[in-house]
Amino acid sequence: MTVPYLEAEIHGPSAILLTLEDAPRPTVSEVRLTDGRGNPLAVSALVPRTEAQSLLVPEVPVDPYRVHYVELPGLDLRALVRRDPLFRTLYSSKPLGAVVADDGSETTFRVFAPRARALRLHLYGPDGRTSPDPQQVVALQRDEQGVWEVALTGDLHRVWYDFTVHGPDDPGNGFFETHPVHISDPYARVNDDGLGRSRVWRVDDPPPPVAGGRPAMEDVVAYEVHVQDFTDLLPVDEAEAGTFPAMTRSGLVNAAGEPVGFDHLVELGINVVHLMPVQEYLHYPDAEWRAAFADDDFAREMAIDRENYNWGYRTTHAFAVESRYRPRDREPGAERQAFKELVAAFHERGIAVVIDLVPNHTGENVDDRDLLLHFNALDRAYYYRTNDDLEHIGPFGNEVKTEDRPMVQRWLLDQMQHWVDDLGVDGFRIDLAGQIDRQTLAWVRAELDPSVIIYGEPWIPPSDPGVRHSPDWSWYKSDAPITFFQDETRNALQGSPFDIRQRGWAGGDGSARDGAVRALANAYYEESHSTRGISYLDIHDNWALADRYALGDDHDGRAGVDVAAVRRAAGLLLTSVGPVVLHGGTEILRSKGLAPRETFTRETATGTIYFNGREDTYNLRAPNRFLWDALAPGTDAASMRDWWQGLIALRSSEHGAVFRVDRVPEDHYRFFLPPDDRLLGYRVGDRVLVVANNGTEDSEIDVELDDGSWLKVADEGRIDLAGVPGADARLEGAEADATSIPAPAGCFRIWIREADDE
Repeated sequence: MTVPYLEAEIHGPSAILLTLEDAPRPTVSEVRLTDGRGNPLAVSALVPRTEAQSLLVPEVPVDPYRVHYVELPGLDLRALVRRDPLFRTLYSSKPLGAVVADDGSETTFRVFAPRARALRLHLYGPDGRTSPDPQQVVALQRDEQGVWEVALTGDLHRVWYDFTVHGPDDPGNGFFETHPVHISDPYARVNDDGLGRSRVWRVDDPPPPVAGGRPAMEDVVAYEVHVQDFTDLLPVDEAEAGTFPAMTRSGLVNAAGEPVGFDHLVELGINVVHLMPVQEYLHYPDAEWRAAFADDDFAREMAIDRENYNWGYRTTHAFAVESRYRPRDREPGAERQAFKELVAAFHERGIAVVIDLVPNHTGENVDDRDLLLHFNALDRAYYYRTNDDLEHIGPFGNEVKTEDRPMVQRWLLDQMQHWVDDLGVDGFRIDLAGQIDRQTLAWVRAELDPSVIIYGEPWIPPSDPGVRHSPDWSWYKSDAPITFFQDETRNALQGSPFDIRQRGWAGGDGSARDGAVRALANAYYEESHSTRGISYLDIHDNWALADRYALGDDHDGRAGVDVAAVRRAAGLLLTSVGPVVLHGGTEILRSKGLAPRETFTRETATGTIYFNGREDTYNLRAPNRFLWDALAPGTDAASMRDWWQGLIALRSSEHGAVFRVDRVPEDHYRFFLPPDDRLLGYRVGDRVLVVANNGTEDSEIDVELDDGSWLKVADEGRIDLAGVPGADARLEGAEADATSIPAPAGCFRIWIREADDE
């Protein structure tokens, strides 16, 4: 049986287009038009357009920006009169936010709020961070495209400001008349934490570009890292820990004399540092947080008793740098210069900087809280996907609406251009990219310099069924507009994040060998180029690899790790073709074992706080810390660090060019697959040979080698491009002849073919 379906869109004061599927066309008397409060409005005519569509004409013209509903009581149907036809054509190229003229003669404020009736700017002066009363209140004027603006004389750099937005009290509106709050500027370059006021800030010179240029996508070896996690336990002053300056401080060593922090990353050999969110993101106020957690034993153990630690996937101000990462003796705004100095430090060492972009599930709706920071008040129905009751939809609190919203599309592009052009970053990892429509992602990709690195998550589709089922807007891997995280590689090599019992081929699951073969060669139907997907093992919101391969049943890597399994997983990842991303700390067996396994909640004055346990430690500080003192000669952590470093060195070498290809030639990977699926051998581009055994018994693998001498460079726990000793330290290839190579239990061994003149 079919179910009747009703849709309505307004095209003007006297033009509402109805679409009624699977039911006869109604008569005028069967249609009810109301305003947002349910008050009836007379209908003059219902004119047929197509079999399913009719033009509803109100008897008295209505305001097309107000809320209206159409009802068919006889069919028990009710539909919001959507304003998409009006919204989809609103666009302005005017610079938004607070912009100081180059000569300092004036400062212009602009905000896009298409349905507001008035918008007022409140100025508090350079020292007005928390002043209760503004020094000046100025009315902005609306242009034809919904941009409110005012130009004030003089250079207002460092002046604090906010806005009030005024309009009718329709359902879904957050205007001042019913929600008397001041809002910040969504385009603010500086904001006082996520909940405070905005500050006028001039744009100045960006940091120098990365030495040697940005790596091509096929060359990318990215390292995902959270600033606070990485720097919390570095040997720096307490006031510097958790800040941008700590992230790039050189010369640091731990108690054992091992290089840590910035020097650790440089020596590891990565060419991209991927920073988890550094855009201004939501923290609950310290006073509220401490009132709830200061005397909580669990909070103290997790190091969250003093502040609302989190990873940052709740952006509040997309153009502002996270203010809690600035030097603690500096005032708001200093974080911008500190971030540019961080970028410059990595660029000087030839390391590109990618930042996490979080355009969905913004900080206005988290933990079941509905905050009026800016978009919710300016126009929730314009900026976000909503249901017919104008409530947010989406599993993470909200979803920004890029489809049919040119100014939201522009907001996404503007922030990316800002971070590239003004702050010097080299690319983006887009969180929940699958929720952004395909046309928008393709557009921003085309508008940015081709060298800008972009990759993102393809999963979790839009919650709006109209968007999800649209072939123009919805996408997945096969029609991805950007490079996407290849979860099939992760699952095959180390197991699914949704089942901690899975270990992948690296962890001893022979049945995963076919998947590992596909992963190594990127032999996926959706990957015509190796750069369409980016491969990885664990990542921030998965189980840490050390905990998946923990020796105990509790999956706590602090009590011991199956290092051979980790070694195999790393070896497989870094001998696969195309770009890769590493989870920061995996190379030193970082464990989240301090976190509990179970999920639970706590309460603060404003509501519930959710803790998801060990597999998602997004708001548990202590379990995420880098334990730098675990690095010491002879430890598993140091051995694994050396292993990852050696693999990256191989991948970056002349021989490793076989992994750094965009289009994978036919037979580029030659696999040797014995009947025992615990054994795996492969030759890559006639330059690299790998033999691995994930089982517990010694064996052999027959391989075919081209003429020449093959030098072993990796053996159990050792990598050296100059060669490692052993009975099979050198193999002599003979065309078409099979060579039987020992494959000891648990091994991962690599040979490289020496050049003819060596």
